[in-house]
Formats: sequence, structure tokens, C-alpha cells
Amino acid sequence: MSLTATSLGAFRFGVFEMDLQDRELRKRGVRLKLETKPLQILELMLERPGEIITRKQIQERLWSDTYVLFDYSVNTAVNKLRLALGDSAENPRFIETVARRGYRFIASVERMSGTASPSSATSANATISSIAVLPFQNSGEDQELEYLSDGLSEAVIRRVSQIPGVRVMAWSAVLRYKDRDLDPLAAGRDLRVRSILVGRVVEGADSVSLSVELVDADSGWRLWGEEYRRGRGEVHTVSDEIARQIAVQLQPQAKPAEGRHWPQQHTANADAFSDYLKGRYHWHKLSADGLKKSVSYFELAIAKDPNFALAHSALADAYVLFAFVSLPPREALERAREAAQRALKIDERLADAHASCATITKLYDWNWPQAEREYRRALELDPNNAIARRGYGSLLAALGRPEEALLQVRKAQELDPTSLVVGVEAVWNLYMAREYGMAVQQAMKMAEMEPDFPASGHALGLALEQLGKCDEAIACLTKVSERTEAHQAPIASLAHAYARCGRTKDAQAIVDELAGDATKRYVAPYLFAVIHAGLGEREKSLAWLERGYDLHDVWMVWLNRDPRFDLLRVEPRFQNLLRRMNFAA
Repeated sequence: MSLTATSLGAFRFGVFEMDLQDRELRKRGVRLKLETKPLQILELMLERPGEIITRKQIQERLWSDTYVLFDYSVNTAVNKLRLALGDSAENPRFIETVARRGYRFIASVERMSGTASPSSATSANATISSIAVLPFQNSGEDQELEYLSDGLSEAVIRRVSQIPGVRVMAWSAVLRYKDRDLDPLAAGRDLRVRSILVGRVVEGADSVSLSVELVDADSGWRLWGEEYRRGRGEVHTVSDEIARQIAVQLQPQAKPAEGRHWPQQHTANADAFSDYLKGRYHWHKLSADGLKKSVSYFELAIAKDPNFALAHSALADAYVLFAFVSLPPREALERAREAAQRALKIDERLADAHASCATITKLYDWNWPQAEREYRRALELDPNNAIARRGYGSLLAALGRPEEALLQVRKAQELDPTSLVVGVEAVWNLYMAREYGMAVQQAMKMAEMEPDFPASGHALGLALEQLGKCDEAIACLTKVSERTEAHQAPIASLAHAYARCGRTKDAQAIVDELAGDATKRYVAPYLFAVIHAGLGEREKSLAWLERGYDLHDVWMVWLNRDPRFDLLRVEPRFQNLLRRMNFAA
């Protein structure tokens, strides 16, 4: 009896699936390239697993009109099939050679009845609650295609995040899978998600092709796939189409939550979208040079489409980071505010813009209720926004609400479980909550993931100092300072540890060093205040804090909680600063 594609949708064996209707062989949901004859031989054997398929039967079925070189042709086809399956004639797992007779398929085979695809069965019976969109693979060497593949991956994540009830892994969580041989099952286990989206971008003469497949992370079976071909001027529309299809596959019965809408395409200008993708590519490098390039590209995108809300929001994010690395906060955050407000004027439902406004309000205005409202609005629009979760957690920690802060950080870690930045946020919040032992434990866990990550080393050194472990704290902060000469916060923390541990000359030397730096670039007044507080120089520390208030220093957000200022908390000037910053004194 011969089973055809009309009566049988697919065969499954091991990690493979043979789709009879599309004539495709897939491994863990990823399509394998295989010629027609090997596929036909596989189909013939799968129809009768465990039975001997004679060479005569193969000839009658596949080479009925060919007699010359038949033996050579069938041997070649079987060898190609074994190569695709990772099988061998000497130690077969799938295809056994029966001497002088033919072949037998020896693995267990599952038959999928009817024409319905595996995705139909999956969707009908259950919804999928989590997904990771892995970085789309660039099949060429063109740098333009690199921007495009990364940007499209991130754009799909942004769109899929709008699906109600689905947890979507953050871009930073999946970025580590870039340029690697993808194993969807392994990625699913690592990220603890139910489904994986993989894709490949291929450049043509005047067009771009994108092939995508949605894979069940438990079984490895392909749930859905599609290939899109667009002219270069139309590529920006693809992320919407993919996200809509994923929404159908993951949550077929889901309806949009009240107050939420499916976002419109952010720009119809292909050149503006291309510049935006390049800006995001450089922004993710989190370096001073990368930030400068990102700003240039975001501004180019806005010049080409002034109503491109997402580009305005991205520009705001870039300037927020500048406030921490190089620009005076007043200059950086005013530019960020202008960009974020413009984004919201264009699209009030853009979660990224609300998160940007929340951060600016927190760092610059010290309007804590308004910042909290903006973070809540961002998370209402996009519960999968890990940046908003992390920023909200930071606000709660600064306000002295540690339990709520850690809850937000834990939710951010669910979206981005391997993120070092989110992990540092957890350490920092524990430090500000005076849970120094727990902060050390969390920092040590991060050290196992990445021993040389400066931010976690900095937080570890601060916690060790508060535990009275002077030598360990100084050793830790010294190591971090040597690796991050451009970042002044660890250096100031080292000086504070020196002062607390009786090495006042070493602390004063760092004060002199930072004073020299301040003649060339912006140095946060908060950092000088930290050192003078360690030296017991209350008046100098208070004077620097008042200067930090005047300049809207971004570090001032921690004034209410930082244990390094405990010596000053009884001072009227310090209490006055807390009141002026809207903290409960």
C-alpha cells in the first residue's frame, strides 16, 4: 500500500520530519537541502518502515524509464540521504542495507494523519506562552545586510511583544546566538521558552529574501514557516507580516487586551528604516563610539521621516546613555526629553517612548510619582519590555521599596535570563537594600557567567566593603578600576574603600586624579562626594552633593539609599537635599 501526501501529512522519526505535501525534510524544524531522488527514496521507506524495500521496487517507483547506470544512481541517492540524516552504512540508526536485496528503515516512525500540519494540531490544542526570536542569519558578507538581519530580528521581537499573554525574550537575551550554528532545541532549553523563530536573510540582485520558521522548542518540530521576497524599498514591511503570522500560530484564540492595539508600521520610508536599523546596530555596542554613530543614524532617519516615532525614541535612549558616559546630564537629558516627547506626540502608545520619559523624569526631574506612572504605562503597553522592567526596578530601589524592586528585576530576568546588565541591577538593588550578603552571593553567580564584567565587580566591591572585608573590597575594586579607566565610578568607589580602610593618602591621590580629569571632561560631582564622605570630610562631601543637585547629576537618584552617605544623614543640609529632591526625609 502506498500512502500519498493527500492521505498523510508528515512522518516523524528522531529529530527529523518529512513533510509529504511540501516535499521537505526538516531537522528540529529547520529545512534541510536535499535533492528530489533522495527525498523520494526516503518517502518510499517511510511508507513501509521495518520492511525491506528492494532495489527493484525503487527502480520501478523512481527510475521506471532508466536502466543505464541505475545502480550508480541509487547508490548516490542513498549516500546523500544518509549524509543528510547523519547516518552511516556501517552503524545505521535509520537506513539499514540488506545485502543483495535493498534497504530497510529501522527507526521508529510516527505518522501524522490528514493534511493538517503539525502546527495546526499544536495550535488547536494549546497556546504557546513563550517565544525567542533568534538573530536572523546573514547569508552574505555585505555589511548592509548585517544591519538588516539584526534590525529585522529586533523589529519582529518588538512586534511579537504585543501579543497578549506571550512572554517574548529580549533582544539582548538572544544576541549571543548570532553567527552560531543554530540548534532550536538547545536554544529553547537555555532560554526556557516553548517556541523558537529562526530565519535567514539572502540578498538578490535587486531584492532581499527572508525565510523564517517557527519551531516547537520541546519537540523540535516545525510549526510554521514562510519565505518573503521584497524589493529593498519594501523590506520594512516584513516584520509586521511575520509578527501577525506568529500571533495566529501562538495564540489563535487570543483577542487583543483592552486598551492595547496592534501597532501600526512606524515608517513607510525604506531609507529611514534602514538608517534606524543601522543606529540600533551601533547602539547595542554600548560604547562611546557606538553611541555617537547611533545618534548620527537616528538623526538621519528622522530627517528622512520626521514622523518616525521609533527613531525619536531610540534617539532619546542614546542620549540617556550619554548622560552616564560623557555628556553633562543637563545637556544629554534635555536632548533625550525632547526626542522622547516628540515620539509620544507622534504615537502615544509607543511603550519605548514611555520608558524613555520615565527614565528622564527619574534621573533629571526627580518626580517619582510621574516616573512610576510612565513606567507602568510602558509595561501596560508592552509587558515584555525588559528595559522598562529594569528601569522601574531601579526607581523602586531608589525609593526604598526593595521587595517591589526585586520583583521587577526578577521579571526582567525571565525575559532576559542571561543578561549581565539585568543581573547587575539585581546586585545593585540588593546593595541599596542593605542586603550585603545576598548582594555578594548574586555577584559571585554573575562572576561564574562572566568573570571580567566590570559592573558586577564594582557592585561586589561595594558590598564587600560594607561587610567590613577591606582587603577583599580593595582588591576587587582595584581590578575593576584597572579594566575601566574611562569609567570614573569604580575609581571613586576604590577611593572610598581606601578611606574607610585607613589608606587616606591613596584616597586623596584619586581625588587629585579625578580633579585633573574634571578639567578635560565631565566628572560626576556625586563621585567626589562619595570619596569625601569616606574621608570623613562632611562639608566637602555636602558641597559636592549640592553641586550635583544643581547640575542634575544622574547619580543623585541614589542619594536616599546609598549607605556611603550614612554619616551625613543627620546633617540639616543633607536632609534639605532630600526634601528638594522630593525624597521623604
